[in-house]
Amino acid sequence: MVKKERGFRLLIDKSAERRQTIFTVALGLFSERGIQETSMQDIAERCGFSKGTLYQHFRSKEELIGAIHQYALGTLHEKLELAASANLPAREAFYAQIEVLLHSLIEFKAFMMMQIREREFSGIGEERTDGRGDPACGPAGHHPILSSAFVQIRRSLIGIYGPEIDPYSGDFAIVVGGLVFSYLQLTDWGMPEIPIPQALRHLELMLDATAERVLDRKPEPLIAPALWTTWVEDAPEDPSASKRPFILMRQMRDTLAWSPIGRSEREDALETLDVLEEELSAEAPRRSVVRGMLGNLKDVHVLHGALEQLSPLVLYRLDELHSRR
Repeated sequence: MVKKERGFRLLIDKSAERRQTIFTVALGLFSERGIQETSMQDIAERCGFSKGTLYQHFRSKEELIGAIHQYALGTLHEKLELAASANLPAREAFYAQIEVLLHSLIEFKAFMMMQIREREFSGIGEERTDGRGDPACGPAGHHPILSSAFVQIRRSLIGIYGPEIDPYSGDFAIVVGGLVFSYLQLTDWGMPEIPIPQALRHLELMLDATAERVLDRKPEPLIAPALWTTWVEDAPEDPSASKRPFILMRQMRDTLAWSPIGRSEREDALETLDVLEEELSAEAPRRSVVRGMLGNLKDVHVLHGALEQLSPLVLYRLDELHSRR
């Protein structure tokens, strides 16, 4: 029995290794010849096995292209989640994710650009409906991981600039996406390559300046929140998301226990955390109470770092619960 299980695991490992080889070879050939000019026979020959073996893994070139697309987005999602879980302040976590995004997009740039040009993979150029027959808008129309990326951007914006920025999350997602994808095409436009750290510093300056102006003048959002609520609903749920606020609040209590602050300030902060935790544990948390408690915690200097992480998580969770009612 043990030998059979071991043999089965070896077959699975070999299959996964072979799929990885196919992905690598196919990406190389697509870059050399283009998607349309690359046949399954070409891929099999470059891999060093028969066309029949290739078809055991992928029934058609279209299926292979779709699998590479899923692999690229899945790899990106894992890296973004890793950067998000590094317990960094909101600003540092956000730009760590943008750096991951840039590196990943550069890795798959040639393939992505060919997909866009040739319309050779499932999803591009196809209209998705929202279930009522109406076209779906936003990242969710392409892939749920892109919805997840929007959710991450939204959380980061709230953590950096406060909840007042939330109505403009759709606008900022467009700004970030535009700057990121324009950066990828600089060399195609005959411009010199800019180091990623320099690009990130410039992006930070641009977003800070835009946020300051927007929060000062408070214009109507270009992309109204009503248009991007479905992006939040379609994002894959993180099973640990509901627990993270409570973990952070426990850490905040620990910080208050050893920090050299006044007794009155400590007691007020602990009472605020008690009210906040009780409200978040309720079946239908009251947004006004939650926002009030988060506002009270802003005055406690030693909690600023944790609060930067807590606020976007809590506000996102409220929206998620509201959308399900």
